[in-house]
Amino acid sequence: MEYTFKIREGRKTIPVAVFAESRYALAGEFLLAERSILKEITAALESDGDGELSGNIFTLKTSGENADITNEITGSSLTVNKQELKDLAQDYSDEVKRLRKRR
Repeated sequence: MEYTFKIREGRKTIPVAVFAESRYALAGEFLLAERSILKEITAALESDGDGELSGNIFTLKTSGENADITNEITGSSLTVNKQELKDLAQDYSDEVKRLRKRR
């Protein structure tokens, strides 16, 4: 999973994940929509067991080495490697923190 972050300026300055492969776009939407619970997302991805976390729009289910992201409004879903999603979530969290310090 290759990605970079672009900055979206507006009322709030926030990072947006842009992926080399468009099939991962839902992972970026997930982090953008659920950025207020990034700590909970990271904790769920670090857990060895299976689990489920519901956010405002998305549900994250972990099972073994996989993580399933589902948009509860559109029904679209994506299955990714749990470690890759954890790395993405950590990078996203770091980028959010970096932008907050910049203000």
